[in-house]
Formats: sequence, structure tokens, C-alpha cells
Amino acid sequence: MTPKTVIESIFSENDEFVSSKGKDFFETHIHEQKPLITLVTCSDARVQPSIFSSELINNVFVIRNIGNQIENNVGSVDYGVFHLRTPVLLILGHVHCGAIKTFLEGYEDESMSIRHELDHLCIPVSRVERTGDFEKDWLMAVEENVHWQVRIAVERYGVLIKRNRLAVVGAVYDFANYYGKGYGRILIVNLNGDKNPKRIRKNPLLSNLPLEKVIP
Repeated sequence: MTPKTVIESIFSENDEFVSSKGKDFFETHIHEQKPLITLVTCSDARVQPSIFSSELINNVFVIRNIGNQIENNVGSVDYGVFHLRTPVLLILGHVHCGAIKTFLEGYEDESMSIRHELDHLCIPVSRVERTGDFEKDWLMAVEENVHWQVRIAVERYGVLIKRNRLAVVGAVYDFANYYGKGYGRILIVNLNGDKNPKRIRKNPLLSNLPLEKVIP
């Protein structure tokens, strides 16, 4: 693929999109947005909101950066939670996260801008005890990072959580079937700061979900 062919693809697919929608579709959201989810996820091209929603427009307020970090885009997260008042803040990490891998392997040779973004991973990733099995350590670091981001969110938006106006969901997108639940599953590892699987299973927010598919 060349720049020319990629640009052509962008506008060709946009033309198909325009043709598939009508005036009524656009008029529903011309004047305001009303998303249901504030999503903090990784910039990784393999991770897209389409894994949990077939209709993203006006439903998902998306914040992306390497390593799905709140502190790198806290103003945007605040906007979704405080101004748009989404009932759910979904922090979505993923297996084989390149940002986590780079931190684990050492990132001193990266550019200053990349180092700056990775610096915020210091606390969660430093908690991982190295086992000698890099794949295992990598996955544990992904989880610890999700837990850390949820902790930041719970401290910041705790009042809304207590008033049942917000739920903070920490999850991992498993496109490699590391958890044995199937390729492409989203698995909840933290709910409003609770990372105990047994307690998470009993949370009434999940009472209608097939827990064997969504809890590791």
C-alpha cells in the first residue's frame, strides 16, 4: 500500500458511508453528543471500539494513547465523565500491548516524547515481579496497568460512583485467547476499584451477564 492508495481508500469508504446514511441519521446528533461510554483505550491499531459496539457514532467518547493511560489525557477523560456524564468509564487494556512491552524491555533509547508518555507506566509496571517468563510478566503488567488506571479514576470520580451515576470498568481485550475464554473476548479485571474476581461476580451491575465469559 502506498500513501496514494491509502488516501483513496479513506475517501472511497467515506463515500460508501455517506451513501449508506441519510439526512435523518446526521440530524440526530448535529447539535450535541450523548455518548453512553467514556472509553480510555490504547492507540494500538488492533484495538477498536467496534469490538463491543456496532454503532459507535454518538455512543462512545473515545480517548486513546499508548498504554491506555488516564494521566496522559486527564482533561479529555474529565470531559467525558463530568460534562458528557456518561454512566460508564471503560478502561480497556489489551494483551500484547506494545507500550507495556517497551517499558518492560527498557525505553531509554526512545524519543523524548515517547519516553514522556511511557514514564506514567512506572508505578503499575514496577509492581510486577519478574518470573523469567516474559509472556506471563507482560500479561501481568497489562493487568496491573488497568488496575492503576482504575485506581486513578476511582479517586477522581469517587463521588459519582457512590451516587450510582458512574461505573468504572477495568478490562482487558484478549485477542490471543490467553485467558482461555475465546479469541476476542473483553474480560473484566476490575470494577469500581475491586479486583477480586469473586466479589466482582457478585456485583449487581453484572447480574445479567454470562460471568463465565467475562470474568477471567
